[in-house]
Amino acid sequence: MGNMLFSKDDKVFKRIVLISILLIISVALLLSCVPETQKRRPRKGFAPRPCLDCHKEKKAEYKKKFVHAPMADKQCESCHRRHGKLAIKSFVDRVESRLCYRCHNKMATKMEGLKSVHTIIKNGKCVPCHNPHASDNSALIRDPGNGLCFRCHPEEEFKRPTKHKPVEDNCMICHDPHGSQNEMNLKTEEVQLCQSCHKYNDKFVTAHAGYPVQKSGCIDCHDPHSATDAHLLRESVHVPMKALQCEQCHTKPTDKAPFELTDSIDSLCYRCHEKEEGEFREASFVHAPVEENECLSCHNPHASDFPAVTVLGKNDLCIQCHTETPDMKVSNIHKPLKTEGCTACHRPHVSDYPYYLKASEEEICFTCHKNTLDENVKEYRHEPFVNRECNSCHDPHGTNNPLLSKVPLKELCYTCHTKEKDRFLTTYIHKPVSDKKCLSCHRAHSSDEQGLIEKPYKQLCIQCHKPIVLDISEEGTHEPFESQDCGICHDPHASRYKGLSLKQGSELCFECHGQLKRDMMISSKIHLPFEEGNCVACHNPHGTKIDNLLPATVESLCISCHKKAVSEEQKYGHIGREGVDCLECHNSHYGNKRYLVNKDDPEVCRSCHSVDTENTVREHGESLFEISRCLSCHGPHSSDTKGLIRKVRHEPFIKKECRICHK
Repeated sequence: MGNMLFSKDDKVFKRIVLISILLIISVALLLSCVPETQKRRPRKGFAPRPCLDCHKEKKAEYKKKFVHAPMADKQCESCHRRHGKLAIKSFVDRVESRLCYRCHNKMATKMEGLKSVHTIIKNGKCVPCHNPHASDNSALIRDPGNGLCFRCHPEEEFKRPTKHKPVEDNCMICHDPHGSQNEMNLKTEEVQLCQSCHKYNDKFVTAHAGYPVQKSGCIDCHDPHSATDAHLLRESVHVPMKALQCEQCHTKPTDKAPFELTDSIDSLCYRCHEKEEGEFREASFVHAPVEENECLSCHNPHASDFPAVTVLGKNDLCIQCHTETPDMKVSNIHKPLKTEGCTACHRPHVSDYPYYLKASEEEICFTCHKNTLDENVKEYRHEPFVNRECNSCHDPHGTNNPLLSKVPLKELCYTCHTKEKDRFLTTYIHKPVSDKKCLSCHRAHSSDEQGLIEKPYKQLCIQCHKPIVLDISEEGTHEPFESQDCGICHDPHASRYKGLSLKQGSELCFECHGQLKRDMMISSKIHLPFEEGNCVACHNPHGTKIDNLLPATVESLCISCHKKAVSEEQKYGHIGREGVDCLECHNSHYGNKRYLVNKDDPEVCRSCHSVDTENTVREHGESLFEISRCLSCHGPHSSDTKGLIRKVRHEPFIKKECRICHK
C-alpha cells in the first residue's frame, strides 16, 4: 500500500508543474489579445522594409488634400497583411465594411439600428465611394458633389428639363449617404422634408384643388429629382388629376374625409373607360385583375413614371405576379420582351386568344418573323413548322440557349427524334452528328431538298470535303458522285462501316457492279484486295484524274504492293517502259491462270513479241513460234541484264551451247 501513495515531495513537485502550465496558457491568451502591430517584432537580421519602397505609385497619394490617418502614419498593416495569405491583396479582414469598422466603430453602431441602409454598405462595401488612401475631397470621397452618386445612379433620370433644386445643389441635402430611419435614406420623414422648403400656404392649397395633400406622400405625384413637367409631375399623369378634377373620384375637399372614393374602383374607372368596359365584357380571355375589378393592381390612379399610369414599367409590372415566367435572368431574352416588354405580344387586359396574345398562337410569331413565314412555300417542311408549333422548339420569352431553344441545341432535335439518337450510337459517326450540330446540314423550318438539308447533297458535302473535288477530273468522276448524290454510297449520319458506307467493302460496290461479283464467283484466281472486299485499295470511290478511278498509274499502284517485282539493281525490263503497264499481261480482279496472267506462257509473251527478226532467231537459235516456254530463261518483270535473262544461269546457256543438252 505504501508504494501506491505519493510522498510529500512528489505532491509539491506536481503542484509546481501544474501551476507552470497554467501560467504559460495565461500568458499565451494575454499575448493573443495584443494588437498585431505590437506583437510583430522584427527578427534579428530581418528588419522589414517600408512598404513604399516597392509601392512607389502610392507616394503621390501624400500630395492630396486629405490623407487617411493610417496612410498618413504609414501604418499600412492596420489594414493590410504584410505577406498575405494568397498571392493577391490581402487584408486584415476580408469583409470590406468590417475592416473599416475596426476603427470607425461609431459608424458600425449607427448602421446596426437603421431601417434604411445604402445598398453599397448593405453589400459590405465602402471603397466604391471612399478612397482608402487619400483624396482631394473631404471624407475621402472619390468624386465631389453629385458626381459620386452618378457612379451608380443613372444620370439621365436627374437631367430632365425641370430639375429639383436640391438635385442641382447636392443630393445630400435630402439623403444621408450611409442610411437613415426613413425610406430611401431620407434625412427626415418625406412630408416633413418637403415642408422644410415648400410652405403649405394658400397658393399650395389652390394648386392642389383645395385638397390637404400635405398629409399624404408628395412623391406619389411628383418626381423628387427631375421631370419633363414644369411642376415636377411624373411622366405619366392621370387625365382627371392633371385637370384638377379630383372630385370625379373623391369626395369634396371640404368633407370630413376628403380623400374617400365616391364609388367602387371599377365603377369609377368605367365612368370614363366605357369603350374598354364593353370590350372587356365580350372577350374570351380576361386577365385576372380585370375580371376581379382590381384596376389598381397595375395602375396608379394619380401619376406614374411609366406609360398608361402603370405602377411599374415594362416587364417589372408583370413579373410581380408571373414570378416563374418569364425568367428575366436568362442570357438570351426574346428581343420584343427585352425592348418593348410583355405587351409586345400580350394584351394586358383581355384577348380572344389564349395567354392574352395579340394574335393566335399560330400567327403571333409571324407578325415579326415575316421572312420565316416565306419559308412555308418550300417543298419540304418540318412538321412543327407546318403545324405552327413554334413553342415545340423555342421558348417565347427567353433561355440560356441560342435561337431561344428550349433545351441546348445539341439536345433539341433528340427530344422528338429519339429513335435516330439510338441508331446514331454506332461505330462510325459523322462529325456533325457526334458534335450534335444538326443545323450544320439541316434547316430547322423548311427546305427545297429532301430531309430538310440546306443544299443538294454534293454542294452540302463539299462545304467540308473540298479536297475530294480538287483531286478529280471531269472524265474521272465516279457516277454517283457526279450525280451529286452522296447518299447512294454513304449514310449521312452514322454507320457500322468505315467511311460511313451503307454496306461493308465490296458489297457496296456490287450494288452497281454486280457482274464483277458474278464473274468472281466462277473464277479460280482472285486478286487479294478484291477477294477481301477492299476495292478502295486500288480505286478512289469518288474520282481521280486517272482512268478507272485509279489513285495512281497502273504501274505505280501495282508496285506499291508487289515491291519484289522491281529493285534498283534491276535496270532492264518491262516495268518502266513507256506505253506498257501491268494490265498488258495480268487481269486486275480475277482469272483462272496463275498470277492472274491473261494468257499462258509463251502466248502471253507473243502478244507483243510476235515477229521473228535476225536478232531474235540468232539469240534463241530458232523461231519464236517454236519456243515452248519463255519464262524458263526470261524474267517477266525486270533484270540486271538486257533481254530480262534470269539471274541464275547454266554455264552452257551463258556460252550459248544449247545443243549440248537440246537437239
